[in-house]
Amino acid sequence: MQKRLFALAVAGLAGAPAFAQSSVTIFGTVDVGYRFSGDNIDSRVKNRSAIDSGTSTPTRLGFRGNEDLGNGLQAGFVLEQGIAADTGTSAGGGTFSRQAFVSLAGAFGTLGAGRQYTPGYVLTSTVDPFSGVTVGQYNNVYLSEYRWDNLVTYVSPSWGGFSVTAAFTLDGYGNESPGNRGAGDVGDVRALSILPQYRSGPLHVGLHIQDLRAKSTGLYDGDKVRVYDLAGTYDFGVAKLAAAYGIRRADNGDFSPDTGATEGEKTKQWFVGVTVPAGAAGKVLASYVARKTEAVAGGDDAKAGQWAVGYEHALSKRTAIHATYAKIDNNRAARDSTNLSGSVGAGYNAGDGYQTGFAAGIRHGF
Repeated sequence: MQKRLFALAVAGLAGAPAFAQSSVTIFGTVDVGYRFSGDNIDSRVKNRSAIDSGTSTPTRLGFRGNEDLGNGLQAGFVLEQGIAADTGTSAGGGTFSRQAFVSLAGAFGTLGAGRQYTPGYVLTSTVDPFSGVTVGQYNNVYLSEYRWDNLVTYVSPSWGGFSVTAAFTLDGYGNESPGNRGAGDVGDVRALSILPQYRSGPLHVGLHIQDLRAKSTGLYDGDKVRVYDLAGTYDFGVAKLAAAYGIRRADNGDFSPDTGATEGEKTKQWFVGVTVPAGAAGKVLASYVARKTEAVAGGDDAKAGQWAVGYEHALSKRTAIHATYAKIDNNRAARDSTNLSGSVGAGYNAGDGYQTGFAAGIRHGF
């Protein structure tokens, strides 16, 4: 249940300014379930059975606020923290590491500044039937960036269903360094991302273009990784179809801290999926994801493919039960590489080299 808090004007303090009334919403999700992982790339690693947090969506706690400034302007903020509900600890890299930003919205669109989702992940995770989480998530195989620090974003209004999102950061993975050139092989990662989208009735399609540039004292200084993603869905009523195709071109290895695929130079990847309603409260989910990566050192291309199937049943508007099974196949080149193989992770839960995964649990939103 959403709880409303109201900020009151501070009185009785000398020189204290008067604050207009604003609202803050507490929101979040608690998701816990059973997860089995098996068939590790390393045959010496045994199967894993565990109670995990975030088996269908990451457990989180957030605060969202807005204030009407008048003349059509709205100020807002989001602070969102990942939580490992199975242990009661923070997850995802620290306090408010999921999102932490302030925004200003009006007839011109919305400007945001802080730690935010990347436009590419917003597109592809929206298209993925598993929403980029569960053991069936597309990003077990599909290489993508997720969130960037120091990010300035602009989201345009919708013009007849067409809109544009643009984002820029001087360093998406930490504070900007002196001279904007960080120590180490990668250093500061400067990023620019543009996402035009079109939504009309049952159709949604978007084209994502992204440029990463390393500013460092080491190996990747000045190198770029260029990313192109075309993705969309069409809802026929009896079934919602999804598809995406992406290309990543690296000058000298895919240095993105999110992908970690430094042995890869050029990647082609795609996925298809379907969501089928099952009665008034259920839905069946299925997808297939594939990736082929050319190695910097040459040799055979590293290939990985994943198929997944799942079911979700809503017990109410805020509570659902779910179950998903996924299996990955890596070819020999992918298995022998250091960082070009796929594995079955789920949300914040790493894949750890496992090739099969099953998860079932309960999710409650508030």
